[in-house]
Amino acid sequence: MDDTSMSREEILSKWEHGAKELLEDEKRKRSLNKPEPVGVLVIWKDYTYIGSIQVIVPDFSKEIVVLSMTSSPPPIKLVDAMKRICPGRLELTADDKLDLTGRQHILRRVENRLTPMTPDQTAYMLLHPPVIHEI
Repeated sequence: MDDTSMSREEILSKWEHGAKELLEDEKRKRSLNKPEPVGVLVIWKDYTYIGSIQVIVPDFSKEIVVLSMTSSPPPIKLVDAMKRICPGRLELTADDKLDLTGRQHILRRVENRLTPMTPDQTAYMLLHPPVIHEI
């Protein structure tokens, strides 16, 4: 059944069900990752992506994070349903100059912005590359 043959309530229910399943799956996997990730919505180039961040070198800089995100933006109805179900979910805006193609990125987080790392942070990460296990 497509959205055109469904009532507004059925459409909302469909997207909310999908969002709930996604959030439950995220919750189940969270404890399997170290450090534990934080679920986020990432706004990049006028699109919203679903993802998570992990602070990976807290002894050097709490700003350096690994961003794992969907490789393409999900339907806006799914994102809207996620926001209704989880209104406190962290929303981050990524600089348009970043290349966020692909699923994982090492970036700098300053408050609710994702930016390129500083030269010192980049040099540190080149000398101390993280091992990333994706579950």
